[in-house]
Amino acid sequence: MPASKYELQPDEKERFAGIYLLDHMVNTPTSFPLLLEDRDIDLEPVLEWMLTHDFVEIIEEKAYAPSQKGKAILKKFDLRYRDFLSNYDIYGAIDLEAGNFAFASYHDFDTDADWHEYLEQYCWEDLRVAVAQYRGVNPVEIVFMSFLNEGRFGKDDNGWQFDLLLGSVWDEILEICNTSISVDDLGWSDDQGSISGEVVIKDIVAQGSVLVEELHLKEEHDVSAEQNVNASTNPWLGDYQS
Repeated sequence: MPASKYELQPDEKERFAGIYLLDHMVNTPTSFPLLLEDRDIDLEPVLEWMLTHDFVEIIEEKAYAPSQKGKAILKKFDLRYRDFLSNYDIYGAIDLEAGNFAFASYHDFDTDADWHEYLEQYCWEDLRVAVAQYRGVNPVEIVFMSFLNEGRFGKDDNGWQFDLLLGSVWDEILEICNTSISVDDLGWSDDQGSISGEVVIKDIVAQGSVLVEELHLKEEHDVSAEQNVNASTNPWLGDYQS
């Protein structure tokens, strides 16, 4: 059996786990006592790694809390995370035969349920790993971010604390990376010749970039229109804005 193309080194897993826990600590917000209890005991190796790398500090000899360095690291990661949501998610559902992006119809649906039902159609292929390959981005990080976005950590009875280092969620991430459509898979041949996967993904990314810009403009237009409506129906707001 050939070796897996993508692997997750222990230090890389610890870094991802540390970022996940740092996000939880900052945005919940919460701290953890030095003497962990119940399921939080599974967090001990992650917290120790975070302490060694200055992601967290010990306050009043009682609890772990995010350090200034940790907050700066999280802010940097959040920027990458927003970039992922804005610029990679659209490649998660593409009809390769028709050349269509599911997100081109995103604003046609009134409810999230209708939108998700649309995404469940058989025609969509997930090309986020291929796009990451093309852009020179680590696909493992892209899939990790998608798992964060989808709330995939802690989906079983063991809880998210167990998943951070020991759960099978990391095996799932690697399986996705190693079985997803790659750039090479996109190449094709016929009687007229052949087209490399590199050419195909370049065209897909170009189309996706245009779609991302259109979606952003649509969102900005909708926000502006809503603000105008609020101003016209609220005399106090209207006077303030004028």
